[in-house]
Amino acid sequence: MKSAPFEYRRPASLAEALQILDQHGDDARPLAGGQSLIPLLAMRLAQPAMIVDLGRLPELRGIRRDGSEIAIGAMTTQAQLQRLPLPGILAAALPHVGHFQIRSRGTVGGSLAHMDPAAEWPALAVLLDAELELAATSGRRLLRAADFALGPMTSAIEPNELLVSIRLSGAEGPFGFLEVERRPGDFALVGAACHRGRLVAFATGAIAQRLTRCEALLREDGSPGDLRALAEAEIEATGDVHASAGYRRRVGAALVQRAVEAAA
Repeated sequence: MKSAPFEYRRPASLAEALQILDQHGDDARPLAGGQSLIPLLAMRLAQPAMIVDLGRLPELRGIRRDGSEIAIGAMTTQAQLQRLPLPGILAAALPHVGHFQIRSRGTVGGSLAHMDPAAEWPALAVLLDAELELAATSGRRLLRAADFALGPMTSAIEPNELLVSIRLSGAEGPFGFLEVERRPGDFALVGAACHRGRLVAFATGAIAQRLTRCEALLREDGSPGDLRALAEAEIEATGDVHASAGYRRRVGAALVQRAVEAAA
C-alpha cells in the first residue's frame, strides 16, 4: 500500500519544528528515524496531514556526560550510541534493538515516543528511572519514565511537544538483561532486566512493568524459587499470535530469576 497524501516540512531548527507543531497540533506527526512511522504510513494506520522531518536538527543529536548523568539527544541513532563507551546495561541492550540497518536509522527518542511494549528503550527508561525532557513553544518540562508511558503505543507527549533528550543517572554497575526472540533482530516475545535492585519485565503486557513485589522480596533475601514463583504471579501478561499470556508469565519469571543472578 501507499500512504495517504500529506504535506512534508523539514525545519532547520528546533524552534521552527516546535512552531510548526504548535500551529498544526494533531494534524502533524514528527518523523525521527522513520523505522516505526513509515510502515504505519504505508499501511495507512497513521494518516497525518503533515509530516515534520526532524533530520536537520543537530541540537537533538549526541550524548553529554556530567558525572554519573548521561543526557542522550532524542535524534541520536542506536548505531551512534553503540560506537560510544556506555554503561554495561545499555551496551548489552542495544544489540537487541532490531537489525543493524534499523539501528543505523532508528533513534532513541523515536523508540520511546512510539512506546512499543516489546521495545527495549521503554523498558530501559523505566528500569533506570530516566527523565524525559519535552519541549514546546511555551517551554520545557521533565517527566519520569514511569509517568511518560501511558499505554501501548501511547506516551504523555502532547501534540505540540517534542521529546528532546533522555537523562539517565546511576546507570553503571552490575546488571542483568535478557530477552527471548524468534530470531536475532526480531521484537522480543518476553524480556526482563535487573539493575540496582530494580526489576522490569517487558514484551509481556501493555507497557514495561516494574515488579515491585519481586523487588521487595530481593530486599528480604528471598530464595530463587520464591522469586520465580512471585514473578510469575506478578507479571501482567497478554497473549497474541506470537505467544500466549501463560508462556509470557512462565518464561518471564525464568528470565527475571536469571537477570537477578546475573546482576548479583
